[in-house]
Amino acid sequence: MEVLRVVTLAGDPEREADLAPRLATEPSLDLYLRCVDRVELLAAMRSGAIDAIIAVGAPSWFDDAAAAEAARAGLRVVGVADNSLETRALENRGASVLDARSSVGQIVDACRSARPITPAAPSETTGSRSGRVIAVWGPKGAPGRTTIAIELAYALAGTADPTVLIDADPYGGDALQLLGVVEELPTILWAAAAAASDDGRRDLVANLRRVGGHGLLLVPGLPRADLWPEVGHYGYAELIKLLAAEARFVVLDIGFCLEDQSSLGGPGGRNTLALAALERADSVIAICRADVVGVKNFIWSFESLRELVDDDRISIVLNRVHGGEGREIDELLSRHTGLRSSVVFPDLPLDCRKAVEQGEALQEVRPSSDICTRTRLLAERLGGKVRPRGLLARLAGRS
Repeated sequence: MEVLRVVTLAGDPEREADLAPRLATEPSLDLYLRCVDRVELLAAMRSGAIDAIIAVGAPSWFDDAAAAEAARAGLRVVGVADNSLETRALENRGASVLDARSSVGQIVDACRSARPITPAAPSETTGSRSGRVIAVWGPKGAPGRTTIAIELAYALAGTADPTVLIDADPYGGDALQLLGVVEELPTILWAAAAAASDDGRRDLVANLRRVGGHGLLLVPGLPRADLWPEVGHYGYAELIKLLAAEARFVVLDIGFCLEDQSSLGGPGGRNTLALAALERADSVIAICRADVVGVKNFIWSFESLRELVDDDRISIVLNRVHGGEGREIDELLSRHTGLRSSVVFPDLPLDCRKAVEQGEALQEVRPSSDICTRTRLLAERLGGKVRPRGLLARLAGRS
């Protein structure tokens, strides 16, 4: 049998490091090079020494130009994808795509049977599909915006659809730390700049970090609050548009202040991230902390939200409710706003503290928590097809 000379592309370095040694021991393959960047890939293709490319994940540097050169060289490209976003990116480059669980034998067979690639033409529908954009807002006073945004995004990511969480709080983002990510990642500064350029936007989604067991895609917030002027208004708006075209749900954790501060610099000033998110949002989760100060802050700030968003797009959420106080607070909000809460979250500080200490979503640390139950209810009301849990899951599994 003819021995195939192949290279691997480390789109996902960990998965590539696991697969490469197994490929190297396959008698019908000669692992010529393990490429970690564009320079190595181009050198391998131009050497004329290889027959096929095995892309493990979807590296940003395997772009249209690299795919076109592979096509001119008559190379076959096999992609090993772990999710739908990687699959789409690789298929757009003309690759034959296998599931990440495929065996070495299946990968070898694909390398032999695949036709030399012809990069796919851009789909006419690219960018026309639109996922649901959900902005999570609350007034000053720590109502629990970020916690609920993380839990909601995590619940939605547990459905069959890709979900993105954008930490868009210009007064300082904490989602990265709350989710236990300690390494430095490209932030909203990079993402907005990439979305504003033709070259950057092409592989933006493939370069986002996945966190948690459900594969939630994360756009981290500003590393320092004083960097807010560096987020371009156009790039940020394009970022939301691009992610909504790629993902089923886009959840934005936005800042509390909704004042137009154009006179202080830039369109909308420091609050441009919140204002642009509300303008684009299909749904707005308005969070009221269920105590005297929290209710006061909410009622005073809610009119500012109403000036920007129609009532039919707003869902009020009561957070940190003690005992049976939810009904009384709901009546108070109804008298002042004319709206009632859609979901009530109990005050369970020990559950939340455990999640923070472990650097994970509460749904991973303690999925039986009542907070998680209420989060899944909210996700369902926003269109997420949340899988049943506990007794309901067991009943659903019966034939």
